[in-house]
Amino acid sequence: MKKISSALILAVICYACGNHPSEPKKPISASINPQIGETKAKKAFVVDSATGAVTVAVPPPPPAKDGKALIAGGDCLACHQEKTKLVGPSYAEVAKKYNEKDIAKLAKKIKEGGAGVWGEIPMAPHPTLSEEDCEAMVKYILTIK
Repeated sequence: MKKISSALILAVICYACGNHPSEPKKPISASINPQIGETKAKKAFVVDSATGAVTVAVPPPPPAKDGKALIAGGDCLACHQEKTKLVGPSYAEVAKKYNEKDIAKLAKKIKEGGAGVWGEIPMAPHPTLSEEDCEAMVKYILTIK
């Protein structure tokens, strides 16, 4: 009797731990739109109804980084504002002084920090930001007039 109850308990535990499908498998015809569909990985594909050929659609590129959102989500606003000098220069002052050819230089300044251009108070480095994020932030700053 102990062996039977132990086997039954083991079977229940195995079943409860996921040794069964969480949802029934759908036939392919039920999960695919005959014209346009998506796989579980969210890759779009098109099925030609005449030939049955499947073509994978190239996904659009990811949206450009939003420099304004990156600034708002960081610690930048503790020292900078759009139009008013705070601890560091306003973004409008930076935009007057620099242009698009300075994007790489300013992005490096955000990442590495520095001092001397706008006074003696140093700007803290931001080593965890990617170069792409820093450039997006600079591009946004340069639009403020």
